[in-house]
Amino acid sequence: MSEGMQLVLAAYQDTDAANADFDRLVGLIGSRDVASDGVVLVQRDDDGNVGIQKTGNKLGRRGAGWGGGVGVLVGLAAPPLLASVAVGAAAGGIVGKFAQHRVEGGLETGIGDKLRPGTSMILTLVAQDSLLAAEQALSGSPAKSRVEMDGDSLKDLSSALADAAGKFAPDRTVLPLADPPFGGVAGRTIGDSVADWTMIAQNKPPEGAPNVLVVLIDDAGFGNPETFGGPIATPAMNRVRDMGHAYNRFHVTAICSPTRAALLTGRNQHRVGFGSIAEYPGPFPGYTAAVPKTCAPIPRILRDNGYVTGGFGKWHLTPDNVQGAAGPFDRWPTGWGFDHWWGFLSGAAGQYDPIITQDNGIIGVPEGQDGEQYYFPDDITDKSIEWLHAVRAQDAEKPWFMYYSTGCSHAPHQVAPSWADRYAGRFDAGWDAYREEVFARQKELGVVPADARLTDRPDLFPAWDSLGDDEKKLFARQMEVYAGYSENADWNVGRLLDSIDEMGDLDNTLIFYIWGDNGASMEGTITGSFNETTFLNGLVLPPERQLELIEDAGGIDALGGPDTAPHYAAAWAWAGNTPFQWGKQTGSHLGGTRDAIVVAWPDRIAARGAIRSQFTHVIDIGPTILDVAGIPAPTSVDGIEQEPMDGTSFASSFDDVDAAEEHTVQYFESMGSRAIYHEGWWACARLDRVPWDFSPETIKKLAPGVYDPENDVWELYYLPDDFSQAVDLAETHPEKLAELRELFWSEAERNRVLPILGGMCIFFGILPPLPTETRFTFYGDVQNVQRGMVPRVYGRSYAIEAVVEIPDHGAEGVLVANADEIGGFALWVDDQGRLRHTYSFLGVEKYTQTSTEKIPTGSVTLKMLFEADEPKPGTGGDVTLWADDVKIGEGRLDRTVPVAFSTYAGMDIGCDNGLVVDRTYDDKAPYSFTGTVKRVVFDLRPAHHEAEQELHEHAAMQAVGQGASG
Repeated sequence: MSEGMQLVLAAYQDTDAANADFDRLVGLIGSRDVASDGVVLVQRDDDGNVGIQKTGNKLGRRGAGWGGGVGVLVGLAAPPLLASVAVGAAAGGIVGKFAQHRVEGGLETGIGDKLRPGTSMILTLVAQDSLLAAEQALSGSPAKSRVEMDGDSLKDLSSALADAAGKFAPDRTVLPLADPPFGGVAGRTIGDSVADWTMIAQNKPPEGAPNVLVVLIDDAGFGNPETFGGPIATPAMNRVRDMGHAYNRFHVTAICSPTRAALLTGRNQHRVGFGSIAEYPGPFPGYTAAVPKTCAPIPRILRDNGYVTGGFGKWHLTPDNVQGAAGPFDRWPTGWGFDHWWGFLSGAAGQYDPIITQDNGIIGVPEGQDGEQYYFPDDITDKSIEWLHAVRAQDAEKPWFMYYSTGCSHAPHQVAPSWADRYAGRFDAGWDAYREEVFARQKELGVVPADARLTDRPDLFPAWDSLGDDEKKLFARQMEVYAGYSENADWNVGRLLDSIDEMGDLDNTLIFYIWGDNGASMEGTITGSFNETTFLNGLVLPPERQLELIEDAGGIDALGGPDTAPHYAAAWAWAGNTPFQWGKQTGSHLGGTRDAIVVAWPDRIAARGAIRSQFTHVIDIGPTILDVAGIPAPTSVDGIEQEPMDGTSFASSFDDVDAAEEHTVQYFESMGSRAIYHEGWWACARLDRVPWDFSPETIKKLAPGVYDPENDVWELYYLPDDFSQAVDLAETHPEKLAELRELFWSEAERNRVLPILGGMCIFFGILPPLPTETRFTFYGDVQNVQRGMVPRVYGRSYAIEAVVEIPDHGAEGVLVANADEIGGFALWVDDQGRLRHTYSFLGVEKYTQTSTEKIPTGSVTLKMLFEADEPKPGTGGDVTLWADDVKIGEGRLDRTVPVAFSTYAGMDIGCDNGLVVDRTYDDKAPYSFTGTVKRVVFDLRPAHHEAEQELHEHAAMQAVGQGASG
């Protein structure tokens, strides 16, 4: 092979064009207009077989006449065919050198294998001064690539091959994909050049890669949807099942953020820093709430491989303290690889007044159209459809990935009465009857085996028949609201499916419809609440008191409307997890970790509507997507070596009910409760704590030096014979239990689970540094401050100062408002020019202080000063109102909110967006201030060090408690 030769590759979709160009080039070589060391035509037939069609025999020069070059080309095209090419003795050394080098360089397969079936490629070695003529001869090729060869040494053959072939089959294990090389010729003039349009072509996924839709319902149970025997109408879920399959052994992580992190990375939750919730990062590797750079998320992988990616709905993977304009945005959805995001960042949102973020910015609280009440589930669907329409308007073929994650059925359970009324009377028989009825239907449908057993009701929950009439009335309506809320979510999924179908995309869309990121939520306590925030603040309201408050908000038929934020009684969650034990937060038992899923891909899945029973896990979703799209998990992203995926593809089960179970080992851990699965066996230990209990008494039992995980009681189940985890085999199989316990600790160490309770370490005095900032300034145009970034005024003295400009004719409106009337505060000026302070104690009590005189005009500082009785959560205190240095009003707060006003509502300066704090100005909402708000300053008065430390510890602990309920 001559020095300074250029390897040219020319790809063809049309075989006739390839033959014509080959003959043209060989003619130029024969007439000595092109100097070449060899040329071959490679074709991959429709069956995927690679063959060498021609080697220039029309010149009368067979392989031996060409010399070593043709052997090299044959080896590049299809190494296994190298031995069949005849070469002269002088060339034998070159070919032998190549043959050895291809093995050492890992080139056992060749360029021909990178061709799609039915396509061809011409490979030629030409001299540098013949490059222009050769490429002009190959004018029928839509894509060319070339690289300079280094004489006979072939020392850079591996990299040369990768460079040359990268345009036709890029190395998808390294992200981002390399820029396509220039395959043309750039001479001094256009006449001396050959253009290459493919150099600027966009990255494309492998041929046939489908669209992907992932639907994730929040806080929902295996026994809720009618698709799996439940009472909640789910026609959209049925539709997906009928286009594919239902999987009845699908598992999640038992709590929100970890499941979402596992779903979107294909890795175990602790491995990617989400052993606990996003609200409060911890100081151990498995609990940082920050995905390591070594674990690129699935949306990023798909985007870099040519997909367009969009996310809509609930996120819950961005810590509270980075949910503002300062970022960092690598912890927002766009940092995970989403081209577009629209939804809310936190763990919960009001369905009537969510704070919406779009991409890397905060939009705020949307308003209803044409006088109608705004409703988030409808809007998320509208925005998802709009995005798909925009994508298809630009590109009719580019595959898309959509993550559609509903706020439903997470608390607050909010839906219009018309939806809840569909279930009027359906739950009057109570949760015990619910379990029996659903279990029978599950057996009829085959989603549980005929020999499955229904697990017993824990003593924690009362028997329905033991309840009084008021309790039954309240609890039945709670479940009606939850069911209507859930049915509405499925109806919106149906709207999305209809739109995809109308666009002609449904047949080639791989759909995962997951009913629950964990089991149904037991965080509503024994009684549930008209306002979910009450139990987060330790306020227990008996049913009769709740009914009184509900009556004030419009009556029990209005439960779930804009004036309530309900959660149902925990026993309804237990019922919703039929036939399993326990629920959300409980990683040890199937009620927390097994959820319903249906999977469809109309173009690919032939046998439809069946049940699949292979053990699958949420970490398998990502690898399955990559598998069917033909995209490998990357080994390097942004120059950083990647950790392998923990999940395994279950695509083999799409068409084979008896496909081998690929996922055979899986640990589970959630807030101390833990389990290990291995080839059908399940060993578990449940922490002695109910999901809503973060009381000091319980925490003391879990403290370092007191709690020893070795003393936990372990249970053992064999799930192939015991679908519902009902028969504990610990006493009869102690050796198997001991084996699995050791396996759990091994998997826990490998996956960064340790230390156990690492996500709750702040309860044990392992705190972040004590905050030193006590003054927080918000300028007059700041709105929609996320809940977790509002200054912590709990349990202490503080002042709110508004520096304003009042025109001569006076002004009115809101200066600052946080949250809403069922938990929040506002400093505002009424239409009489009086300064007012409204403080809603969770919708249970409302305190208002009003100035005795009008505020002055001009530049003035208006202030509300709260002087706490003592520095502790829930303290009472005195309120005074000020205009500059003149006291103009006073009053009293008998008690204050100890933990949180809201799990989702934010704070606004100069107005009150969304649901208002004080109904007095509801008809004027958002009641923007008619003067000028220059700035609002929160001034937190420091307490003595010991009190500050206690308040800091309390705030940190409650952040984890709130996050756990997310």
